[in-house]
Amino acid sequence: MKKVLLFFVIMLMASQVFGFSARKSTTKDMYEEVQEQLGHKIEKFEQNIIDTIYLYYYKKCDWNWTEEMWETAVDKAAELCQNKVAVAAAKAGVFGEKLLQSLIVTTEDVVSGINNWLNNKSEEYKKRHP
Repeated sequence: MKKVLLFFVIMLMASQVFGFSARKSTTKDMYEEVQEQLGHKIEKFEQNIIDTIYLYYYKKCDWNWTEEMWETAVDKAAELCQNKVAVAAAKAGVFGEKLLQSLIVTTEDVVSGINNWLNNKSEEYKKRHP
């Protein structure tokens, strides 16, 4: 009995060390966390947004949630649940789903592009002004 208990304690500790949690693995968990951020009960169109974000980020982290990726996904879902374009897309059916997916990818590309631009210009400045 003690060996079994010790085994479970070790597994629990290992899961925390490697950055994942079995608790955070379903869309229901994401609904609850986004609901907390929004401060109201999740509506059907918001569930569509959360589902899309969940699948996008879950695939992006190779089907293995990390704490950082989970937090990013929850934050992005809450943000898009308040975005008028995303809300309209979520209410528009299949076309809306494709539009929502495009918005997610475009937003990430813009952020990545800005970061790359800043890094490149910073390096250029350092070369010009040593």
